[in-house]
Amino acid sequence: MQDQNQKTKADEALEALEQAWTYYTPEPVASDTHEPDLFEYANAA
Repeated sequence: MQDQNQKTKADEALEALEQAWTYYTPEPVASDTHEPDLFEYANAA
């Protein structure tokens, strides 16, 4: 009986997560940020 209750709680959590995911909008990534390559780190030394 404990396992059935756990599944129910897991299903409720999954349902809540799916509802929250519908409202998620990712933040736009700034394209002007430059991440140097590993070679640029090596040449800087």
